[in-house]
Amino acid sequence: MAKTMFIDTTKCMACRGCEVACKNWNDLEADIQPFNGSYQTKEDFATQTYTVVKMTEVVNNGRVDWIFGKRQCMHCTEAACIMVCPKNAIKRSPQGAVWIDHDLCIGCGYCVQNCPFGVPKLDTVNHKSTKCNLCVSRIENGLTPMCAKTCPPGAIMFGERQDMEVAAHKRLAVVKRTHPNATIYGNEEAGGTVLYILTEDPSVYGLPPHGTQVPWQVKFWQNFARPIGNIALGGTLVLLLVAAWFNYVQKPKEPPVHVEGGVK
Repeated sequence: MAKTMFIDTTKCMACRGCEVACKNWNDLEADIQPFNGSYQTKEDFATQTYTVVKMTEVVNNGRVDWIFGKRQCMHCTEAACIMVCPKNAIKRSPQGAVWIDHDLCIGCGYCVQNCPFGVPKLDTVNHKSTKCNLCVSRIENGLTPMCAKTCPPGAIMFGERQDMEVAAHKRLAVVKRTHPNATIYGNEEAGGTVLYILTEDPSVYGLPPHGTQVPWQVKFWQNFARPIGNIALGGTLVLLLVAAWFNYVQKPKEPPVHVEGGVK
């Protein structure tokens, strides 16, 4: 049954334990960057960084608030990366994890270009796309993703879809007492496997606007252009085979050669 991750940004304390746990479980390198004046460890996802904790200062009624939020792959229920992959290298597990089969990935970068959340990154050395896989090997064996297991304040929850939706709405009712504009993000935004509680505009957390969907060009490619192209390619191959067969069958036979004592 499909699972869901619920991230409550109001509980996040930016300890970045999820970042470390993700690195450890996926055997990712440290990817050290120079200090840029911010406590935020990483600016964005990278080929060796699948999880980023965003840290942003906002001013509300003259008071400065520090907003934290974990960013990762949304594991969309309508995933643009799956739609555009020409080699079917990006797959979805029964539990909802969208993961990349690196044995099939050719490094074309189409997933990088078309993800509305800017998640996949292209490793130009190994020519493979990389991103969070929701610890697919763990959840297939009944375990939780490492980020959820590690989170000290319990800002990351993981479980059955219905249970996580109930938990999100209950928590939202509490959060709205102090943050009237708080919302749930992920139900309508091409996602569904990852839900957030946000107290600020999605852009503060590095997320696209509410209502973000897969671009229409991607849907057109998946539903019309690609199938027609496959049919055309298949038809071309059939015609080439038919032409080759007729050429072989109708090829004029060489006349017999008369030699002394008989016909050769």
